[in-house]
Amino acid sequence: MARENTFIFFGELVSAPVVIFNEETSTYRVTFILKTVRKNGREDFPKINIYGLSEDEAKNYVSALKPGVFVEVRGMISTKMTKKPVRCEACGHVSQISTLLSEVITYGRPFILDKKIDPREIAEFSNKGNLLGAVCTDVRRNESVEGPFVAQFQIAVSRRYRVAEQVKGERTDYPWIKTYGETAKECKKRLQKGSQVYITGAFQTREVDRHVRCENCNGSLVYTESVGEVTPNGVEFLNNCLFVPKEGEQAASDEGQTHEKA
Repeated sequence: MARENTFIFFGELVSAPVVIFNEETSTYRVTFILKTVRKNGREDFPKINIYGLSEDEAKNYVSALKPGVFVEVRGMISTKMTKKPVRCEACGHVSQISTLLSEVITYGRPFILDKKIDPREIAEFSNKGNLLGAVCTDVRRNESVEGPFVAQFQIAVSRRYRVAEQVKGERTDYPWIKTYGETAKECKKRLQKGSQVYITGAFQTREVDRHVRCENCNGSLVYTESVGEVTPNGVEFLNNCLFVPKEGEQAASDEGQTHEKA
């Protein structure tokens, strides 16, 4: 199956980068947060990772990636399951909560701009990408009666590029998709597990309050988690989708079947 997981970001660095050393591969990873601004004025904060760096390359990035500089990044949406420690205020026990981490892995080296830019000037293309994948969860509708119709689902996207420093055998990512309005209604109507879709859109980040139970005392735990998801501005329904023929097409089909039997 064809593979597509490509995103481009233009944004401003909001904090100093972090350097992580991988003992198995003897390489370095630099990670940082970008602030991007979309055409509608919404700000998003994708986490960017540059893998496979030498010590000198990592030092050069740390020297150049200062808060306030603008960067262009070409990459893919990466997902992985991680454990988040959450401490219970009642008994002090620390529970390890499984969570899906969504971030960006660069294809090539980010381009660091030598001047500041008004975010409104690049809002048209500061956060844009394409995904081709298969639906791997049921399409869930937001039951809230306020606001537009909202539908969410997860897709499996095969990687075109392999990251040697990551877990061996990782070849698929599972980004969440969040749709609104008429697009959400069509997704709810047309999609099922196994449906192949092509999505164009933006990578959205937001803070969500999670509610879980303490492993030790069964008390209620509430913690805030940063989640990433793709919000489409276009969805193409490709294979294994649910299509209902138009009334005229159905009538013509029925007539054809009648003539054959006669």
